[in-house]
Amino acid sequence: MEQRTKVFFTSDAHLGSAYHKDPRAVEQRLVRWLQTIQSEARAVYFLGDMFDYWFEYRAVVPRGYVRFLGQVAMMHDQGVEIHFFAGNHDVWFRDYLEEEVGAIIHHHAEVVELMGKTFRLAHGDEEYCVQKFSNKFLYKLFRNRIAQVLYAAVHPRWTVGFALSCSLRSRKRGMARRTLGNIPHAYDNDYFNVEQELLVRFAKKHSVEHPEIDYYLFGHRHLLIDLALKGGKRVIVLGDWLQYNSFAVWDGEHLYIDQFEVE
Repeated sequence: MEQRTKVFFTSDAHLGSAYHKDPRAVEQRLVRWLQTIQSEARAVYFLGDMFDYWFEYRAVVPRGYVRFLGQVAMMHDQGVEIHFFAGNHDVWFRDYLEEEVGAIIHHHAEVVELMGKTFRLAHGDEEYCVQKFSNKFLYKLFRNRIAQVLYAAVHPRWTVGFALSCSLRSRKRGMARRTLGNIPHAYDNDYFNVEQELLVRFAKKHSVEHPEIDYYLFGHRHLLIDLALKGGKRVIVLGDWLQYNSFAVWDGEHLYIDQFEVE
C-alpha cells in the first residue's frame, strides 16, 4: 500500500452499447488502462454509466463484461478500493458487485475526504433533474421500488433488448442535436459555452453554499471539462470512453485529467 499513492476517477464507458463500433475493443481498452494503473492506485472511482445497461435480478445479472469485472476484482484483491456510482444507465445495482468484486456502491452523490482535500463526487443525472420535468420523472421512476419489482417480473429476453435499443436511440438523437444553443454532447462543436453547462453552474452555486468542498467531479455529460472556480476550487466533467478514453488523477497534490492512448 505504500506504493499506492493515486486515486483515479472515470465514467461513462457504456460497456455493451451498440453505439460502440467494436464493444469488445472498448472493454479491452478499459482493462488495459486499469492494468497500467493497478500498481499505483489506492482507489478507483467509477462515476456512473460504466455499463450501458445493468439490472440485477436476485440470481441473474447481465451477461458479458467478464474481462472488466475480472480486472476490477483482481485489483480489489490486491488492496485497491473500488467504488461504483449508479448512473442513469446502470442505476439498478444491488449486491452483486459488492459480493463478487468487493466494490462499494453509491446511489447518490458523495462528499469524501481524499488525502487532505474534499471532493464531491456524483454521476450528474441527479443534478440535471432541475433542467426539465422529464428528467426528474425518469430519475424518480428508475429508483421507485414498485417500478423495479414490476420491471423485474418481465422476462429478460424482452427487457434487455428494449433497454439497449432505447439507449441507442437516445445516443443517436443526442449526437444529432449538436447545434448552437442545444448541445448535449458537444464533442466537436466550436460554439459550446462551457460556462452555460448545467453541471458547471451547479458547482459554482454549490461551492458558495459549501466552501469546504475543494473539487467537484461529474460524469454523465460526455464532455471533457476542467474549469477553475473561485477560491482555488475546480469542477471536472470526466468525458467518456466513447470519444476520449479519459480519466482524472489525484495524487495528494495535483488533480489533473489524462487520456489513455491506445498503442
